[in-house]
Amino acid sequence: MDDTLEKLIKLQSVDYQLKSIQEKMGNLPDRVLSLEMRIKEEEVRKVQNVERIKQNEDIVTKSQGKISEYRAKLEKYEEQLYLVTTNRQYDALTAEIDYAKKQIEEAEAEIKKSRDESKELEKSKNRADTMVESFKKELEAAKSDLEKTIQETREEKNLLEKERLEITKQIPRNILTVYERVKKARHGIAVVPIVRDACGGCNNKVIPQKRVDIYKRNKIVTCDICGRFIYSDGDNLTVDK
Repeated sequence: MDDTLEKLIKLQSVDYQLKSIQEKMGNLPDRVLSLEMRIKEEEVRKVQNVERIKQNEDIVTKSQGKISEYRAKLEKYEEQLYLVTTNRQYDALTAEIDYAKKQIEEAEAEIKKSRDESKELEKSKNRADTMVESFKKELEAAKSDLEKTIQETREEKNLLEKERLEITKQIPRNILTVYERVKKARHGIAVVPIVRDACGGCNNKVIPQKRVDIYKRNKIVTCDICGRFIYSDGDNLTVDK
């Protein structure tokens, strides 16, 4: 068998085993990342809510000061109203009274609006607290499961990665580049056996001349359809089409 082809077959076997190890982790890495992002988002939202509640408290304080100011003015204007002697003075005081009342009404409305918003923000903050605690528990469990899987497969993975490195050193760079590209495009499978005169990856029939080269096992042949390397051997790989 062609030496490079033999190395490609061995490389595919190693990569398939590494792929199986990765699949044992399932969606745990993504789950951990997702939970960490959700926790961060909720904590940012909590900070924003706390800041907005503080802003509303400042608004309430300022509005209360405004109400006190204009109530004092209103009381003074109403007392002066009984002392006016001309219609002009009366109209001027009446306008000041109306303006003071309007300012008090606006300040009271602002207080109500700010307090109502703060109540909702407080509820949102409490919900965020609950969600963060829940996410943290889920994250802890997911990290534990992930670490357990990593520990269980670490030795095997290290040995396979070492073996992979040694194999890739023995494969010409141009061939290795094609292998990596096809593997990425074909669900991790770049080298397949010929099965009933067809590519073991895509099941398309191999042309007669290429079949001769494959069965002689002395030349590297790729599928015209899927681009996988094809060899003749008794090994069978499970292939994602």
